[in-house]
Amino acid sequence: MTLTRFGALAELVAQHDALRSMMGRCEKLADDLDAQGGDPGELLSEIERLRTAFTAHNTYEEGLLRPVLLAEDTHGALRVDRMMEDHVNEHAEMRSRLASPITSELRDVIETLRAHLEAEERYLLTSRVLRDDTPISKR
Repeated sequence: MTLTRFGALAELVAQHDALRSMMGRCEKLADDLDAQGGDPGELLSEIERLRTAFTAHNTYEEGLLRPVLLAEDTHGALRVDRMMEDHVNEHAEMRSRLASPITSELRDVIETLRAHLEAEERYLLTSRVLRDDTPISKR
C-alpha cells in the first residue's frame, strides 16, 4: 500500500487522538491515586502504555516528516535536518519525563505533550504542508 500525504495526515492525527486519550486516562488515574491513595500499579501500567505508544508514534512520524519537509522546504536539507533534530530531541525529553510516577510531574509532562501535539498539528500536520495527495516515500 502506498502512503499518500492526505493518508499520512489522517494517520498522524489519529495517533495524536489516541495519545490524548491515554493522557486523559493517566490523569484520571493520577487524580484517583492522589485522592484515595492505594496501589499505583494501574497508573504505572498506563504510563508505560503511553510511553510505548508515544515511542511508536515518534518513530512513524520522524520517518514520515523529513521527506515531506524536504519536498516543501526551499531552504534545503540543512534546515530540515536541524528542524528534525530539534523535534527528535523534544520527543526524547518527553519520553524521559514520562518515566516519573510522581503525579505532579506526570501532569506537567502531559501538559507539555499536549502543547507539543497541538503545535505539530498547527505547523506541520496541515493541509498546507501536506497539500496534495501524492505518494510519500518514508525513509
